[in-house]
Amino acid sequence: MGSQSIDLRSVLHETLSFGYGDLVTRRTGAAVRNGIVELLGDASGDDVTFIDFGKVRVLDLSCADEIVAKLLIEQRARNFVLKGISDGHREAIEPVLEQHDLAALAQDRAGTITALGRLSDGARRAVAWIAEHGKLDIQDFAKDLELTEEHARDLIAELVERGLAKDSEDGTQAMYSA
Repeated sequence: MGSQSIDLRSVLHETLSFGYGDLVTRRTGAAVRNGIVELLGDASGDDVTFIDFGKVRVLDLSCADEIVAKLLIEQRARNFVLKGISDGHREAIEPVLEQHDLAALAQDRAGTITALGRLSDGARRAVAWIAEHGKLDIQDFAKDLELTEEHARDLIAELVERGLAKDSEDGTQAMYSA
């Protein structure tokens, strides 16, 4: 599995030639999303694409909807991690994902991976556990979270179904990482 990183500020500059790092207005969001889709090209569905918000100062709800939600809906077969997320970005992205019944992995500027959007509390705990441990051993996972193995497997299935974890070659589920 390969990876690709897309810098949103660069896409903004290439698509609209603005000299700032703010993502505001639905029109701007649509243009940036189209620029991202062009950059994705023929990348494999197994590849992870990091959408880097690190140089974006402001993100409003309409841009979050156009860029994040619509990208996740239109590109369901692809794996995305929202990278460089600040608290301000989170405040715009979280309600948009919840509104569309979507979830996404986010990596903050310190490198911590969390889940955003609509997800059960158990699945959020699973994301945190996998982010901390890397690979998943179902017995250790169930024991640490005080779950039955069946419930642990259900949580992992939820993560895989939502695109937040992936079945790896050795049968474990792995979190995407930078």
